[in-house]
Amino acid sequence: MKIYLKILLLTVLLTVSTSMNAQEVTESVPANSLQTEPDTLADQRHWFNINVVARTYGDRVYVRWAPDEYVPWKVLNGYGYLVQRVTHFDNGDLQSDTIASCVHPISRKQFMERFAENDSLAGAAVQTIFGQTTSLDQTEHVPGTPGSIMEVYEEQQNLFGFAMLIADLRPDLAEAMGLAYTDRDVRPGRSYDYIIRPLVPDSVVPINAGLVYKIRNDQFQPIAFSTELTDSIEAPSTIRLYWPRDNYTAYDVERRKVDSNGEWTKLNERPYISMLTPTDNEDRPNLYLDAGVVPGIYEYRIRAYDSFGERTNPSEVLRVEMPDLVAPVAPNLKRIEITHGDTITLARLFWEKDSLESDMVGYLPVYYNEELLADRWLPLSGDLIEKTDTTCVVDVTGLGTGGVAIVALDEAGNMGASLPQTMRIGDLTPPMIPQNLRAITTPEGVVTLLWTAVPDRDLFAYEVWFANAPNHEYSKISPTMMKDTIYQDTISIRNNQRYVYYKVKAVDWSSNASEFTDVLPVAVPDFTPPLPCRADSIYYDDHIIKMWWIASSEASVKWHRVYRKLASDKSWTLLKEIDADTLKNVRFLIEDKPDYVQDQRYYYAIETINMMGSSSGLSMQQSFLFNGPRVLDIPIKLYGDYDKQKGECHLAWETGSTPANAPFHYCVYRKGPRDDDFKFLISTKSETPSHVDRLTRPGETAEYYISIRFKDGRGSNSSNTVKIKAPSK
Repeated sequence: MKIYLKILLLTVLLTVSTSMNAQEVTESVPANSLQTEPDTLADQRHWFNINVVARTYGDRVYVRWAPDEYVPWKVLNGYGYLVQRVTHFDNGDLQSDTIASCVHPISRKQFMERFAENDSLAGAAVQTIFGQTTSLDQTEHVPGTPGSIMEVYEEQQNLFGFAMLIADLRPDLAEAMGLAYTDRDVRPGRSYDYIIRPLVPDSVVPINAGLVYKIRNDQFQPIAFSTELTDSIEAPSTIRLYWPRDNYTAYDVERRKVDSNGEWTKLNERPYISMLTPTDNEDRPNLYLDAGVVPGIYEYRIRAYDSFGERTNPSEVLRVEMPDLVAPVAPNLKRIEITHGDTITLARLFWEKDSLESDMVGYLPVYYNEELLADRWLPLSGDLIEKTDTTCVVDVTGLGTGGVAIVALDEAGNMGASLPQTMRIGDLTPPMIPQNLRAITTPEGVVTLLWTAVPDRDLFAYEVWFANAPNHEYSKISPTMMKDTIYQDTISIRNNQRYVYYKVKAVDWSSNASEFTDVLPVAVPDFTPPLPCRADSIYYDDHIIKMWWIASSEASVKWHRVYRKLASDKSWTLLKEIDADTLKNVRFLIEDKPDYVQDQRYYYAIETINMMGSSSGLSMQQSFLFNGPRVLDIPIKLYGDYDKQKGECHLAWETGSTPANAPFHYCVYRKGPRDDDFKFLISTKSETPSHVDRLTRPGETAEYYISIRFKDGRGSNSSNTVKIKAPSK
């Protein structure tokens, strides 16, 4: 307990000393500004460790390491690590070399230069190293209390864990974060030790060096992921996979359908990481939910990501059979017509079904009457009705008024039943349909419905039905025995929809109901400005700018107006106006191919407007420095000759047209007799298309080519190659 409190206190003290200037600490080598008083009770100090692993590839050895928690990691980001290698020779001799004197995270600027702007993991790595953390005076708990200290400690440990996860997933980021080193000065089959030494003095933080011992540099062979994969059927179309927790970082889940000879498909777009919440049992297995699975036989397998960012070979295959548990979509029973004969009563049923499932076998009409059948439903037909039929006639002689439904059945016995409708045998004449249904709406959302009274003498009541969408199930909202031809309802003006829908019918004393009126859509008054669009992801290169935006999901949104301007422009230019109804989802793409304007940024923003004309205002701006093509096709013709008297090579060249007002210089490249490839020799000013080279000795041959480099970073294609031989004396 004393050791734990000592570590916790050291963590918080380091927060105070480093969080105010985290960038200087992590970018300076060594960080001499990070000093504390020496601990005179050395025997009571807690020593941290550096954990080291390595992988051999024959032509290189990749070494990964990590401190065991936040404190040494944060300190060593500033001081760095010393990497030593011990070579084991066949005769038993050992040779020790320092192969890296100070490994530490690269600077924020170097991160930006090395990794793409839309590389989310690289951005997260920068945040873990250079981001500001909560200090003791910024916590939700009272500063100085145990709760305040624990809050800072938990944030630091979470930050440390996320940094180690990034280093596991991406070897290139691990090296950039100062947590890995690739040794290429090695020989296949030879054995090596690697020692990772902390460069921080023991008086600041005592840290033990890490060691990986006598690893043989052989070609790496991926191993199979050894795990016990099990499953359970979670829902009619969902399979849950389980496998034990292990030391791997992340996983890929792959599936194929057995009966279709399909190829393996990776189910997760990104590496899958199974996280534990504070309340979870640590022995809880990894869980993966595969939803939307149609009936059939499937095979699953897992690949794991190890600490070197590489995937294992797949695990053993698990075969799972998904039974058909999905009932057919229920039909819609539209109406019932009763025909009375002298000795027989027939009912004709009419229904509709939007789609017919491939495994559907037919329909069965059923009848229910509590007095006659208690809680049972009675089939009205001895045989199934063809699935292509939408009407049937059944014998209902002797039956009283009751409920009737149409049931759709499939091959597996699953049933989808329509909503029951009342079949009335007696007074079968319904009232007339109410006419002239209309509405008056106030800005506060009060809706007054009015209609013309029906002339039927046996009218029992009017029924007002309501739905949020025309294809939703309608609900009765009027009171029983309502005979008024006016009804008042209050709707929410912030219910995220454009319309609400009403319809009315009349019912007589024999429970006969008229047909509904036509559905009346009533606009929802919404004068609240909609939410602005927000940028989701971006991509741009030398030719095009692509921006994915997330629009507001508010139903009242009608238009999105896209604007653009240069940094030097005083006003925005409208690029396009998008009808929100034409978008299939809230995430949409904007593409632009602007003209190239040197050293100026383009800015983009979107304005969202709803049906009432309320505007969101401009969204947060997105800016791009659109540089155009980086390599220009400029013809360069190079000439060369050797001056025997002066003993020098003369080069001259001529070029095609270059962009106006674009400063540039010429770059001369040379390949001498002892060079494996061309090397940069010299640059000349744009007004000097020539060069004299005195490096070529008599009897030697040199080759040359020219290219153009612009001040703004662009370049040209290379010229032709000229070979010049100096005569022997």
